[in-house]
Amino acid sequence: MKSVLIIICSHDFDINSCDNIKILNDYMKNSDIEVDYCGISSKNDFHNYKNIIQFKYKIINPKPQLSKICDFITDYKSNLNYDWYIKTRPDIKLLENINFDILSNNAINARARVYNGPAKIKYGMSVNGEGGYKNIGDCHYAPTEHGIILDDMFYIFHKNVIQKNAFNKINFNGREVEWVHTQLFNSRNIPLNIIGIYLYLTKWNAFSGNINI
Repeated sequence: MKSVLIIICSHDFDINSCDNIKILNDYMKNSDIEVDYCGISSKNDFHNYKNIIQFKYKIINPKPQLSKICDFITDYKSNLNYDWYIKTRPDIKLLENINFDILSNNAINARARVYNGPAKIKYGMSVNGEGGYKNIGDCHYAPTEHGIILDDMFYIFHKNVIQKNAFNKINFNGREVEWVHTQLFNSRNIPLNIIGIYLYLTKWNAFSGNINI
C-alpha cells in the first residue's frame, strides 16, 4: 500500500471550496493508499475543512505558494517518509482519480502551462480547455520537446525528489508564477514529466486542456 501526503496550499482555505476537498478525499479513500493531509494557509482557517478531513500538519505561512511548500518540506524533511506527495489548492476540483503507476519516481509530474513537443496527452495542459482559459493557447507541435513550463496548481512527486533537494528553501522576491517553479526545478536538475490530470479550477472556471490532440 502506498502512503501519500496531500499538501493543500493557498492564501486562504475558502469555505466555498469544501465540495472540492470532499471530492478529493473521496477519490483518495477509493484508492489503494494511506493518506495524510497537510494544510498550509496564510491564516488560521483550517477549521473550514474540519468536517471533511483531518490535518496532520497545520502550517500558517504568509508567503506565496512555492515558498510555502519549500519551507514546509525543508523544516519537516527529517520526519517525512511518504511514498508520494501531492501539492494542490482548495479551488481545484479533481475530476478523476490519480494513477500513481504511470508516474515518474524522479520527476515533478504535472500538466504543462506551456508545451512545445510531439507528445499527445489528454488533459495535459492547464490552459486550452473549456472555460476561462480556453483561448490562451501555449501548446505547439515540435519534433522534440523544449521550452516546457510546468503548471503549478496541482503536481505530484515521489520521495526521491525530496531527497534530491528539489524543495530546499528559497529566497525569492516577486510573484511565484509557473515560470518561477520551472526555473527552480530546472536549476536543481529535477525532470519535468508532463501527464494528463483531469480537473476543474473552480475559482477561474477553467478545465484541463489537451496537448496536440
